[in-house]
This record gives sequence, structure tokens and C-alpha cells, in this order.
Amino acid sequence: MNMKKAFLIFVVMSLLITASVMAGGGAQQADNSSGKKVPILLWLPPFASDDGASLDKEFWTKTLAPWAQDNNVDLSIEITPWSNYEEKYLTGFSSGIGPDVGYMYNEMLNDFIDMGALEKLDNYFSAADKAKYLHFDLGFVKGAQYTVPFVVGNGRVTFFNMDLLAKAGITTLPKTWDDFIQMGLKLKNTDLGDGVLTFAQGWTDPSIGGLNTIYYPYLWQAGGEFFDSNGNIALSNNDGAVRAAQFIYDLMYVHGITSKECLSMTESDVGRLFRDGKIAVAVMAASVAKQLDSEGKVKWDFIPSLEDKKGAVWVAADALMVNAASKQKNLAVALVKNITSVPIMEAFHREIYAAPPIAVGETYLDNPRFKDMYEKSPYLKSMPVAKNAATAGDNLFKNLQRMMHQEISAQQAIQATVDYWKSIQ
Repeated sequence: MNMKKAFLIFVVMSLLITASVMAGGGAQQADNSSGKKVPILLWLPPFASDDGASLDKEFWTKTLAPWAQDNNVDLSIEITPWSNYEEKYLTGFSSGIGPDVGYMYNEMLNDFIDMGALEKLDNYFSAADKAKYLHFDLGFVKGAQYTVPFVVGNGRVTFFNMDLLAKAGITTLPKTWDDFIQMGLKLKNTDLGDGVLTFAQGWTDPSIGGLNTIYYPYLWQAGGEFFDSNGNIALSNNDGAVRAAQFIYDLMYVHGITSKECLSMTESDVGRLFRDGKIAVAVMAASVAKQLDSEGKVKWDFIPSLEDKKGAVWVAADALMVNAASKQKNLAVALVKNITSVPIMEAFHREIYAAPPIAVGETYLDNPRFKDMYEKSPYLKSMPVAKNAATAGDNLFKNLQRMMHQEISAQQAIQATVDYWKSIQ
């Protein structure tokens, strides 16, 4: 573990212990019946677009204002950028200004649970409360209900520009890795137009979220896993990890299907160029479909997954948590329940971020073309909760970047990640 993160974790744990002692073993709930507004801090990431923080803040401020007024709450909302997301949380908790309610992805959970930073929510939700959710059990990890699912879906799928494929005489979408290579070679050897890329990936993404499109699906398709069910690193347990890395490398350096321009592109760049008709094939978030349809520049189709040994598509299983050191836990939980209620989730999915329902009775507002994938596909996978998962993911991303810059081999990239994870236990 790097010294900066180790220090932050130490400080966080010290502060949490101090808070627990001062509160008699648990932070006391404040009484907000005195007429004074009670402060609640909410941290969320931007969903409207990569640079849409202002749109997100405007939406949540407007949408949550009635709840804040009814509960006499002074609600502060911060939209935290995806870049350095985990570090922002570590810094916030260590300085005592972390949120009462915050959004976390699976890779973050284990470390914060081990710190004692997340409140156990089991006793805050009745059986009737739990029955209102479609995926409530996804928040039960490490023996307790630590989170409430908030974004479940937004799979990373393979999009195709069908007009560009038609130029190459391609009418059938690929099913296997070999099919994909043959399709890519046909596209590569066809005049698709000035500046059009055959297949693109974002190799300079600012966060480990880039792995959701450029590596994890192929890892699982090859029969590999990042962590096993016990939270131990599993990259070296089979050849799936190396096979997936080699496949990605070969697409660029053996087959010439992936352009070297991708080494300086982000996931945002890939999405923008695909929407402008400048990329034939790209793995992107399913939410991109909303922009594709609204802009109307590209005739598109998709497949959920390619197959090598099996099929797999990454899906989010992100959730809301309550800070164990919050002085307003009851209000914090009430805020979580309000955010994840049917009316607010429908408004969120309609106005800000198209995703499958998370609440019973919620209208399906995501693109109807993905409905069967979310409801029937056997391929859906999300990241396990494991110790130092986010740190290991960041290291894996850096090692794969080194591989793509031809500094190390695929096998060396995977082994370096395994060695690093073992060194920080």
C-alpha cells in the first residue's frame, strides 16, 4: 500500500474510534425538532455527462428540496468528479468532513467497511422497506447490509455503427473473439472515410472505471476473475487474465484493428467520436444510447457480449451508504430511502441518467433495446467486494497501460498486479 493511502486510512480509523467513544459507542441521533435546521451532507458523482456536474447538482437540489423542508434539514449536495473518487472519500473521512450519505462502487466498499466507516443498515429497514427494492440483497456484503443499491445496470456493451459495417459488407454481428477479429480486419481494409477508426478504446481514462470497458468483460469472457469469492486475488489462478490482456494487445499490434490513437484517448473521447460517426466499433456504457438516439447521427446496433470460453458483460452494482460517524444517522437513512423511492428514481432515470429500475413498481425508462439484457441475460457480472480492490484495480490499469505502450508483456502486466496486491496485504 502506498504511504499516502496508508496514512489516510490510519487517520480515518483513529477519527472513527474517537467519534465512537465520544458518542458512547455510536454517534447519537440529533433532535431536529428545536426549529434549527440540521445539516446533512450528500456526496454523489456526476451522471448527466462527464462535465455535467452543474446539471446533476441542479437536479438533486430541486428534487430533494421538499424532503429537506419537511425534515427541517439544511441539505448540502456535492457532486464529486469520478477522477480520484476514492481518494476524495479517504481525504474527506480523514479530515472529518466526509458526507453523511455518499455513493460508492463495489471496489471501494471493503476498505471502508474494514475501517468501520460504513454504518450497518440492517436495523433501519423493515421487511416492508426491503420489499420495495428489486436488488436490496446486493447491499448485503461481509455479513451485513452496508449499502442500498442505487445504480444497478448500465452494462458495458459492444456498439456497432451499422452504416460503416455495411460499407465493408458486414451484415452479421460477431459472436466470438475470432469473429470479432475477422470483422475488424474487413473494416480495417475498407475505406470507411477520412479519420474513421475501426475499433477504439480509451487508454488514458482518469479513473479505474476505464477497465469496465477495456478489460473486465474480456477477462470474464476468457474464464478469468479478478478476485475469488473469498476476496483473494485470482488473476494468477488461470490463464484468463493473461489471455484477455494478450487479446487486447494483439488487436492493436498484431491485427492493427485498434488504432494507436487510442493510447491518448479517454472513454469520453471514444463516446464523442462514435456519436460523430468516426468509430465503427466501441465498447461503451449502455447509457450512451440515449445520446445516440437524441442526436440521430449514427444508425447503431449492439451485442451484450462476445464469447471466448463464455460470455460476460460488466454491469454496475453501485450503492448509497451512511457514514458511521454521522451525527444524523436516522435522517441520513431517511434521505437514502427518499432518494431511492419510485418517484425520485423515475425522475432521475428520465432526466439525468437512463438505467434499469431499482425500485418495485418503477417504470422501465432505459432504452427498451436493453430490457431483455437486464432481465434475461445470463452474462451480467459486477465486481466482487474485496480488500484493496480499488487500489489493485488502479495498479492493474497502470500495468495494462504499460503493456499497451509496449513496456512490458501481457503476462508481466498481470503478474505485476498480483505481486503488488500481495505486497499491500
